[in-house]
Amino acid sequence: MQHTDQQFENAWQMHKHRLLMEDREYKEAVGTYEMKSGADWLLFGIPVAAGIVSVEYIPITHELLRWIVSILITVVVFVACVYVKSLSNPHRAISDIEADVKRRAYQKYLDTGELPSSSTPK
Repeated sequence: MQHTDQQFENAWQMHKHRLLMEDREYKEAVGTYEMKSGADWLLFGIPVAAGIVSVEYIPITHELLRWIVSILITVVVFVACVYVKSLSNPHRAISDIEADVKRRAYQKYLDTGELPSSSTPK
C-alpha cells in the first residue's frame, strides 16, 4: 500500500509530542531551559529589576509613556537574558533535533507504514 506524505503529516501531528518526548536528546535539550540554579533565576530576575529601576530613571514626564518604555526595556533585557542562557546550552538547537526525530519517523513510516511505537528506544 502506498503511503502519502499527507498521511504521514497527519500521523506526525497526532503523535509528535509522544515521539519527541521519547527521544533522549530532545528531552535533554528541553531540560536545559528549566530553571535549575540560582544563576538561572538571576538571569530571569534581571529583566524585572531593569524594568522597575527604569521606571524611576526614564526622563519622560508622561506617566503612561514612561511605563510603556519601561515595559519595552524589560522585554529587551528578557530577550538578552534568554539569549545568554541559550549560549550556555551544550545541545543542538531544539528545531534541529525535532527535524531529526521527524526524519527518522518518516523513514520508519516509509518502511513499515507506521510511526515508531512507544517501545522504540532513543
